[in-house]
Amino acid sequence: MLRTASRTFSVLLILSICACRDRNRGQTDSAGASLPPVYPGSPTGNTNWNVDAGPLMIVGGNGDSVAVVLPGATDSTIAALQDTSPPLSGLTFDLFGRGGMVRSPVAVLSLPRTVNRKQDCYSWPLAKLKSSRSNWRVGFASGHVHSIALDSIEAKPSADSAALAVSLAQTAATLPITADPTFKGLPFRVRSAYTFRLDSIDVVIADVVRSVNEEANPRLEHLLIVGERTVGSTGRYKVGYYNRTAGAEESTQATEILAAVLIGSARRPAVVVNIEYDDGGKLGLIERTGPGEWRATWRSAYTDC
Repeated sequence: MLRTASRTFSVLLILSICACRDRNRGQTDSAGASLPPVYPGSPTGNTNWNVDAGPLMIVGGNGDSVAVVLPGATDSTIAALQDTSPPLSGLTFDLFGRGGMVRSPVAVLSLPRTVNRKQDCYSWPLAKLKSSRSNWRVGFASGHVHSIALDSIEAKPSADSAALAVSLAQTAATLPITADPTFKGLPFRVRSAYTFRLDSIDVVIADVVRSVNEEANPRLEHLLIVGERTVGSTGRYKVGYYNRTAGAEESTQATEILAAVLIGSARRPAVVVNIEYDDGGKLGLIERTGPGEWRATWRSAYTDC
């Protein structure tokens, strides 16, 4: 799985959170900004994929190998996809990374599937780019989304980075979360943080962590935050979405930001995330549903190959 090594910024604050992690299916949001179910109640249920984003999504990064994500697949149906080839005929893709669009358009060739009736793990169908590109993370069918360039906290001047870390601490301190004595009073570190602008609004996406460094039982807590504030403001961010996970350090769910995009003709802002478990993961969309409001609208099926 992908893992991002980020410079951290320590900020002391008191948060009280109570939740636990379900390895493959669980979610632990707080208040009203909660995650949707990981999979529908029935194999044919609606996965909440935004159809304006196109019929397929691809993920990759370096070289020409890609995984073809079928948004309608669920944990209950992905097994049936293991012997099939993805419907790529006639499609080209626009490739995006955290810095914005990387390449457009790019043709993708389907690769033959190997039938394995005893398969004990699941993966997305594989394909390859006709022309190899690097430094991209996700691709959408051409013309369906527009790019948003993200600014990393690591790339900002040191004074701006420190100010952002402090602002994130102030923002996190306002969250109405339940006490968890395991982490209470421990300092937070900014594992990753990205900002971008929407007209008169600045948006931040941050993964803030704190840890219990016990040799016998190290534990880690992740707090994923999406917040907004008026351009030019130096105050705290208004939280539009947040999610907390905690558990053993080696197996705690973490979230990597892959890209930010504007979906469809309505140009609906969305963040594409990779949700990492100890031995697999899911992809997801966090979309802006209104001023100051963001919601996790879609999660893919779980893959672990």
